Amino acid sequence: MAGSSLRSEPPSTRRREMPRDAVRAGNLLIMADLNDPVRLAELRGAVLRADADAILDACVVRAAKLARSPIAVVSLLVRHVQLLRAQHGLPLELAVSCATSRSNSFCQLVVLDEVPLIVDDALRDERVPKELVESYGIRAYAGVPVRAHGHVLGALCVLDVVPRRFDQRIVGALEQLAIDVSGRLSALSLSDAPLASADVQERLVRVEQATRALERALLALSPVIAAAQAATAGPRVDAARGIDASHAPRATHVTPASLRAAVSCWRDMSPVAEELCEEAAAIASASPCEAASGLATEARALARNLAEIGPLVRLAEGVLDGTLGEAAAAKGRALVLRGALDAHEAASAAVQKLRAGALRARAATAGPRSGGAAPPGAA
Repeated sequence: MAGSSLRSEPPSTRRREMPRDAVRAGNLLIMADLNDPVRLAELRGAVLRADADAILDACVVRAAKLARSPIAVVSLLVRHVQLLRAQHGLPLELAVSCATSRSNSFCQLVVLDEVPLIVDDALRDERVPKELVESYGIRAYAGVPVRAHGHVLGALCVLDVVPRRFDQRIVGALEQLAIDVSGRLSALSLSDAPLASADVQERLVRVEQATRALERALLALSPVIAAAQAATAGPRVDAARGIDASHAPRATHVTPASLRAAVSCWRDMSPVAEELCEEAAAIASASPCEAASGLATEARALARNLAEIGPLVRLAEGVLDGTLGEAAAAKGRALVLRGALDAHEAASAAVQKLRAGALRARAATAGPRSGGAAPPGAA
């Protein structure tokens, strides 16, 4: 890639035109492309898991060594948060939560422009948000796009705590590593292909059952979110962050036992959501009706929202098991609370849509049965 394509020029020498579908938040340009449903559809299943992946972990270690940088990350830009799918050298609370707010990320600019981004001094560079600079002393950044099936999902990036220049040799090496990262993300995405053919009506019954279980689980997660909100922000800070407290779970006294139960509940939700996505994809593949195809879209949205709640849950778990002190956990909560609140609300809405969609799909795909028998589970 020619040096002229690198986003390393200071804002005073390189202007960006604002598209019609863009909005500006402070000094940061936010474009609707980040929420492109086709791009978001690739962020599913194994791609979003927080468990370690040997290939991705090896790539970030290699990136840090090549750049002689203390920190390297594979980031994925979801709707509300930036998920850190693999990392090397992050502060403990970020390593536990595996996320920051999407609006705080440098990598969003890589996704928007689909080219490398070079930041020599983040403190002076008006293109990037300053939260990570102020909280963690991040001063220099180099990030390159990572893709799955042609869509930019995030970035492979290296960061430093001192101002510095990442030269073309380093950027070229990162781009080569990004090929391996992209290949792995594509493989993880393909691992969530639809299951083998089965009776559509039976699958729809299982979708309904899964939505009821997930609805109860989301309700059980409320103590984690309420406790985080109470610990992180009072009403005055809520307003400053744009958090509408009227839509958040009511903060009450939360015992460690209830927090542990909520953490366990969230962990149980993940495989249920993955199975629901598989069922919905198989239904959409087997049935051409609009209601059936909509199920797959809503199921993927639900799975993404659950993944975006995960960072807050992992921080709570870190406090409970002693991995994190309260001060470190508070720094982590400040970065992910808004995203978790939005994702919790969106997940609850997605569950309702899934259940309604399953009922419509059952009616649309029922067809005549011998002897007038009712569809499975209709009683």
